[in-house]
Amino acid sequence: MICAHCGKEIQDGITFCPYCGSSTTASENPAIESEEKKMKKTVQADKLKKLIAPAAALAILAAGGVVMANREPTIDLDKYVTITADGYNTVGTLNVDFDTDKLEKDYGKKIAKNFQKAMKNHEEDTYGLSNLAGSLYEGSETSLFVTYCADGSADKTRNLSNGDVVTYSWTDMAEEAEEAFGVKVKYDTISYTVSGLTSVDTFDAFDGVDVEFSGISPDGRATVNSLPTAEAGKGLYYVLDENSGLSNGDTVTLTVHSNSDNFKDCIEKYGALPKETEKTFTVQGLDEYVTSADDLNETGLTSLQSQAEDVLNAKFANSWDSDTSSLTSMEYQGNYILTAKNGSVWGNVNDVVLVYKVNVHNNYTNYDDQVYDGNNSYYWYISFSNVCVDGDGNVIDGLNDYDTPNDTTPIDSGVRSSKYNDDTKKWNYYGYASIDDLYNAAVTRNVEKYNHQDNVNA
Repeated sequence: MICAHCGKEIQDGITFCPYCGSSTTASENPAIESEEKKMKKTVQADKLKKLIAPAAALAILAAGGVVMANREPTIDLDKYVTITADGYNTVGTLNVDFDTDKLEKDYGKKIAKNFQKAMKNHEEDTYGLSNLAGSLYEGSETSLFVTYCADGSADKTRNLSNGDVVTYSWTDMAEEAEEAFGVKVKYDTISYTVSGLTSVDTFDAFDGVDVEFSGISPDGRATVNSLPTAEAGKGLYYVLDENSGLSNGDTVTLTVHSNSDNFKDCIEKYGALPKETEKTFTVQGLDEYVTSADDLNETGLTSLQSQAEDVLNAKFANSWDSDTSSLTSMEYQGNYILTAKNGSVWGNVNDVVLVYKVNVHNNYTNYDDQVYDGNNSYYWYISFSNVCVDGDGNVIDGLNDYDTPNDTTPIDSGVRSSKYNDDTKKWNYYGYASIDDLYNAAVTRNVEKYNHQDNVNA
């Protein structure tokens, strides 16, 4: 079909021409077109305006811009920006104003002409979107230029004091300005020294306010104990930038706020404002999961060893006749520290594995009065899970959450235990014949999900 307004060939059935934006649906009697249809067209046009302009601009830049026939004027952006600060000293606010009206007066006609020319020249490259964008923004080209090509940011905009130096930097949009609006831009970084802020009395809003830390690193928590001593601080409230997922040594920032901008309500009521609005606290005193042997001081290691000895003694008392099998000593060999690769494995953050050489005495007399009396040894471990220590190195959790070997190793007396067969008397202990066998069971089986630190000399 052919557009009745611009004469371009367009796709059948579409509502608006992609070249000129006009409606393709003609009323049989335009004079009596309903208000409902007029309103529908207005809403559609507004939607198209929001969607088409950015698309057209991007398409033009992608097509390589436009080469202007005339010499391009150079706009000094610095001349159109005014930077001021208002409010009260220490809590001042920066204001950045761009004089669009002055720019319109100086360069508006040139910007408008070049923009429209750019839109028209890329009508085919953008499938008509640029032409429609030109129509939609006709009369507001300078404002569009300011929005896209005269933007910047300051390194500090709030909590200003007299004498502060603020740096305002422009966003580099020189290429876009030249290609879409046919003008060159120049600018410098602007330094502004804050002055003129009203001075008022100040008070320490953090006197009497503290941050308390609790929990286990790296999942510590922070809470604010806000009881400011200053009368003027009673109506303030305090906010932490981080209050969970904390480790010892992290820092959190506490910020004081009032119920109005720049503490205006505090000033009006008490004639004063906070001297400082932020205070940094270092996280400390959290309990910590053991992740290396260095985390276990002598006190902590002794606690684990004592529990290990109690566990093995109890096993012997409950499982063996002391006349044939007795525990003579436990020799500590060292430890393996396993830490979960992904934070935790089935709820386990760590495993602290203590390794022992277990010495036993075995005695046996068979049916034929043959006697076996000897000393033997094997290797045994106890694995404590989620071992946690406090700031003094004391074990505060994990002592009662442990595993011991399920595998057994035999000690054979060589003395027949029955006259009807060749079986010999054996003692099967939960443990391993060698350190290597123990290591395979306690460490190697878990390397897929755990990192490990080996502290056993064998």
